Amino acid sequence: MATANIPVTRVVVMEDRAQVERKGSVTLDAGLTRVEVSGLPLVAVDRSLKVEVQGATLIDAKLVRRWREKPTGGLPADASDLRRRVEALRLEIEKASDEVSRLEARAELLGATRGDLLRGISEGAGAGKSEPPKWTDQLELLSKRQAEVDEALRRARREATRLQRRHAEAEGALSTAEEKERDLEGALALTLEGQGTATVRASYLVPCAVWRPAYRASLKGDAVLLEAEAVVWQRTGEAWKDVQLQLSTARPTLGTTPPALVEDRLALRAKQEVERRVVDVAIREEVIQSAGETGGEAELPGLDDGGEARLLSAPGAATIPSDGQPHRVPLFHFEAKALLERVCPSELSGLVTVLSRFPNTSGQVLLAGPVDLIRQAGFVGRAQLKFAAPGETVKLAFGSEDGVSVVREVHDKVEEARLTGRRTTTKKVRLHVSNARPEPAKLVIEERVPVSEVKEVEVQVLTKECSPAPSAVTKDGIARIELELPPNGTKTAVFAWELSAAAKVAGI
Repeated sequence: MATANIPVTRVVVMEDRAQVERKGSVTLDAGLTRVEVSGLPLVAVDRSLKVEVQGATLIDAKLVRRWREKPTGGLPADASDLRRRVEALRLEIEKASDEVSRLEARAELLGATRGDLLRGISEGAGAGKSEPPKWTDQLELLSKRQAEVDEALRRARREATRLQRRHAEAEGALSTAEEKERDLEGALALTLEGQGTATVRASYLVPCAVWRPAYRASLKGDAVLLEAEAVVWQRTGEAWKDVQLQLSTARPTLGTTPPALVEDRLALRAKQEVERRVVDVAIREEVIQSAGETGGEAELPGLDDGGEARLLSAPGAATIPSDGQPHRVPLFHFEAKALLERVCPSELSGLVTVLSRFPNTSGQVLLAGPVDLIRQAGFVGRAQLKFAAPGETVKLAFGSEDGVSVVREVHDKVEEARLTGRRTTTKKVRLHVSNARPEPAKLVIEERVPVSEVKEVEVQVLTKECSPAPSAVTKDGIARIELELPPNGTKTAVFAWELSAAAKVAGI
C-alpha cells in the first residue's frame, strides 16, 4: 500500500455544507496499486465522493474510517512541543505517584513494626525480662526511621501536587491552542492500475460548514466605499489552508415539489340589505417592502430564496481552520458617488438621519446581510443591506445628524354635513425644526397620509394650507417636505390633509 499527499485545493461553501476538492499526483508501480490518502474528515458524505484519475485506470474508490494507530511512546513523530510537554509531565506524575505509594507502604510497615516492638516490650516486662537500654535504642532508631519516611512522604506528596497542577495548566493550554486528537480517522482508499505518475482529483461533500455575507460601508464626503466580505464557519475536522474559496447560494438538499392543487369555487350572490346601506371600512398598517431602492419583489432574495443560484469567489487564497469560529474573507469592494440628504420621519422620531443613495457599480449582486456603518468620526451603527442587482440603487442611512431636530404637533378637526351626513376629518401637523449648527442645513421631512382603496372614502392633501407645500406624494402616501434652515436658525412647517367619508361608511 502506498500513501499519497493530495491537499485541499478548492472549497465551495454553500448555505449549510461545503464541497471540498483535493488534487495531487501519485507515483505508481506496474500493475495494481492501492493508494491511501489520509486526513479526510470523518463527516464526509460517502455517496458524494467523485474521483477522476488521469494517467492511470481507476479500479475502486471509497471513503474509510478506522481507529487511529497508537504510536510507540504515546506520541506521534510530528507532535508539537506543547503536546510533548504534556506527555512528559504525565510520565513525571506517574513516577511521583509510584514514589508516594512506596513511601506510604514503608510508613505503614514502620507503623506495624512499632506495634510489634511495643507488644514485645509489654510481654517481656510481664515475664520479668527487663532490658530498658535495648528497648530505648530500638524505639529511638524506629522513631528516627519513621521521621525520615514521614518527611520524604510529605515532600513526595507536595511534588506530586505540583506536577498535577503544572499538568493541568499545560493541558488547558493545549486544549486552547490545538484540537484534541481523534481516536478515529478518515481516509480515501484508491485502487489504481498503471505505471508512472498519475493525477488524482477527488471531491466530496461535508456538513458543518456555513457562510453569510457581511458588509462595511464608509461615508467619505459625497462618496460611499462599500466592502463585501464572507463570514465563514466550519467544523468539518479538516483545515482548509491556502485554498481557492468560493461561496454559493445554492441549496442542494432542498427538494422541489409542485404546489398542491385544491378547488377554489367562486359563487355570486345578491347583496344583503345591510351591505347596501353600510360600507364597512378599516384602517390597517402596511409595511412597504421592496428589493433595493426602485422596488421589486416583496421578499428579499438571499441564501434561502430558492431563486437563481449565485457563485462568488474570493480574490486570493484563503485559510479557514476547523475551529467553529467566524472567519471574514474579503470578496470585493467598490466606491460610488452618493446622493446625500438629511431625512426625518417625524412621525417615528425627531432625529434627522443622513441618508445616502448610490448605484451598485461592483458588477456583482449584493445579497441581503448586515452592514457596519462608518463615518469620519468612526463606527456609527449597524444596518441591514437589502438585495441589490448590478446597477441598482442602494439606500443606506449613516446615523443621525447632530444639531438638527424636529418637534411634531398634531391637531385634528372632525366635521359632519347635516344634509348628506358626510364626515370630514382634517389633520394639521406643525413641524418645529431647529438648526444648532454654524452652517445652513437642508433636510427632508417625511409625513404619511392614508391611501384609500374604496370610492366612498377620499383622501387629499390640502396644498393651500401647507407651508411649504410637499414636493411629492408617493403612491404609498409618503409626502416629502423640503426645508432649508439658516445657521443657528429655526423654522415652522405646516402639513395638512383631510379624509372625507360618505355617511354609509362605518369603521372610521
